[in-house]
Amino acid sequence: MDFSAANIKAACGAEGLIPPDHVVEQLVSALDAEKHVILTGPPGTGKTTLAYLTAEVAQKAMMGTGFLPTTASSEWTTYETVGGFQPTSEGLIFKPGLFVEAITQGAWLIIDELNRANFDRAFGPFFTVLSGSPVVLPYKRVGQSKPLSIVPQGTEPPAGSDPLRVPASWRIIATMNVLDKNLLFEMSYALMRRFTFIEVGCPPTEVYENLLTGPAKIVASFLDFRQIKDLGPAVYIDAGKYVTRRAKDGITKSRALYEVLYAYFLPQFEGMSDEDASELFRMIEPLLDPPEAIEAHRSISQLLGVELVV
Repeated sequence: MDFSAANIKAACGAEGLIPPDHVVEQLVSALDAEKHVILTGPPGTGKTTLAYLTAEVAQKAMMGTGFLPTTASSEWTTYETVGGFQPTSEGLIFKPGLFVEAITQGAWLIIDELNRANFDRAFGPFFTVLSGSPVVLPYKRVGQSKPLSIVPQGTEPPAGSDPLRVPASWRIIATMNVLDKNLLFEMSYALMRRFTFIEVGCPPTEVYENLLTGPAKIVASFLDFRQIKDLGPAVYIDAGKYVTRRAKDGITKSRALYEVLYAYFLPQFEGMSDEDASELFRMIEPLLDPPEAIEAHRSISQLLGVELVV
């Protein structure tokens, strides 16, 4: 199998994911151009799934051994990403971090929710590697007498070091919520220019409607929520699956809508303004019976920490 947009689209189709053609073509072009990629977009647009499937196609195309998935954290330092000393019964030994581990395995690194990390603190000396220059780390691998160096393809290893060579086809694909796009300005320019940013947007409304069939069709009542905050299909699909199961219990439509509102949608609206929250309630209230409408009013106020003006 070759690494092509057609093969990635086929892999996506088999998983029920239908990204826009231009997104897949951009992704392949960037990776072929020896760039790492950050996929941005609203929650639920399939960014992580697209990253996984792309790495699987790359593996079949002999561009790597697979992929190492991880989720970024605000606690990340260079210990988690590059590595550091770990105490053992035999003394301190070097424990590889995620980046070094992925390079050692020849596996692509998939980082979900990159926006959670403190970029400069977490990447540390890896900036140098991403810019195409080797870096010597202050650590030695077990059984080695020389310090470890990470050496990009086509560069000479630093003298007196134990080189770990980065395969020419090795890539990072990360995802970032577009709703946190203000965090892009917290990324140093040095980091930003080492990645290609590709937006994975939401499909047209009719795609959502086609996905919600049978008992799940009632979740389409919440499509207007996207006027307040753009939400990808995954949130609606998950809510639809829940409603389909609850329909077997003979639940009322009003109760089903309230339950998916609480379980699937309200968490997506964290940090919204009082005005937007009030608009959200105005959309919901006509769909609910009085008992669920009262619960919805209370839940929105308490969970989102807002004051509703209705």
